[in-house]
Amino acid sequence: MKLTGIRLSRRQAIGVAAGGALGAVALHYGLDETGSRPKAAAVSAGGWPSPLGDQRAMAAHLLRRAGFGYTKADLDEAASISYDDLVDKLVTQQPDPLAVPADATNHNLVVRAWYAHMATTHAQFPERMTLFWHGVLTSDYRKAARLPFVFQQNNLYRSAALTDLRSLLSSVTHDPLMMRYLNLDAGTAAAPNENYARELMELFTLGPGNYSESDVREGARALSGLRIGLFDSGGSRIPAPRYDKSNPQSYADQINALVASGARFRGTVVARLHDSGGKTLLGKTGNLGADDVIDILLAQSACAPFVTRRAMTFFATPNPSDADVNDVASQFRNSRYDLRTLMRAIFRSRVFTSPANYRSLMRSPTDYMVASTRALNRPQLAVAAAKAAAGMDQVLYDPPNVAGWPSNAGWVNSTSMLARINFATTAITQTAALPDPKTGVGTQLDGVLGRDTAAAFKAAGNDADRWFALLASPEFQLK
Repeated sequence: MKLTGIRLSRRQAIGVAAGGALGAVALHYGLDETGSRPKAAAVSAGGWPSPLGDQRAMAAHLLRRAGFGYTKADLDEAASISYDDLVDKLVTQQPDPLAVPADATNHNLVVRAWYAHMATTHAQFPERMTLFWHGVLTSDYRKAARLPFVFQQNNLYRSAALTDLRSLLSSVTHDPLMMRYLNLDAGTAAAPNENYARELMELFTLGPGNYSESDVREGARALSGLRIGLFDSGGSRIPAPRYDKSNPQSYADQINALVASGARFRGTVVARLHDSGGKTLLGKTGNLGADDVIDILLAQSACAPFVTRRAMTFFATPNPSDADVNDVASQFRNSRYDLRTLMRAIFRSRVFTSPANYRSLMRSPTDYMVASTRALNRPQLAVAAAKAAAGMDQVLYDPPNVAGWPSNAGWVNSTSMLARINFATTAITQTAALPDPKTGVGTQLDGVLGRDTAAAFKAAGNDADRWFALLASPEFQLK
């Protein structure tokens, strides 16, 4: 399958990089593939004619943000019910399990399996939440040390991402990959390690300025003594295999057999290593432990707005106002931090449904590649996606730092944008039977095209070129 060499999308990528992820779209005019301006009741903050007054466009807007991608049949079904009913249908989805890779200790195989899962599961919303929490409660694969810690954490976020914040934080605190990443398994009564306590307050629950250095020290004392153990499917502790460098395959086989049997590694308190003295954290005093720390943090007035703002920035708008955040945060806190309540409130909020926020978010590399595979109905592209991720600056389980990845305009630079263009080329050349691209314009882009993309689409000589123009366009990078 030969592309005719459309260069437009490369210029667009450079233009977006130069002007900022979302600012550059204001240079485009809302023309459909025939060169006519589509009907729209309002214009977005980025300059796009916003079709969000239409039920079908609202359904597509929600599907793009609550999931990754969709076919025309998916959109037809979603648009056949009311918006509120569609929100309820999505937020109540139960996750599909991730298939155990051939080697659960190999993080590359786990990431590849996750890409394939995101591209094929019927329950996209739980996967979107898994990706969200992976970016907030970040961890690095490097400290997994030949153990299935990446696979376990991925499953943890999938199962806990839509429970409640207390349960999620408690599980994360005892998660082996997180414990290793932030040295939680190194703290003792004599030498508490402050890394996890600090990030738990600064990045996970409260934000800067809402705790003191004394609180970090006291939190570290309360969290001391956690160590990683192996437990069978019934919850009984069992000995872990010893690594034999002369026979690493035998060791991997033993670990994978344990994973297949339902055995899991998790953190547990070793009493002799835990500081059992009195501690004072954010005004609360007692012989505090890990769960006490979480309860105290959740009781702080800063917690619900801080977590809500992170979620709204990921799902709704790059810069939510304090009023919009507080409106959703009050519902979140009143629900005892129920995460489905949080997401239902975001999707029904005025900021999410506002025409001004049409195409206000930029797809992350993972989001972009999974959306492309779904648009082309080509889940086999998961292998190519995992390989292309490094060029786009988002290798899963390898964040740049504990704060995770950037968002929106932070994704834009000429190198990463050109890597997206290269992935579009790969995706199209590896797809033998392409869907109808004209249908794709209406389904994937709501028929709202900028002048350059409309011109490229009309000038394209074949379906491959039309799909290239679509996938490489600024419009498809936005959601």
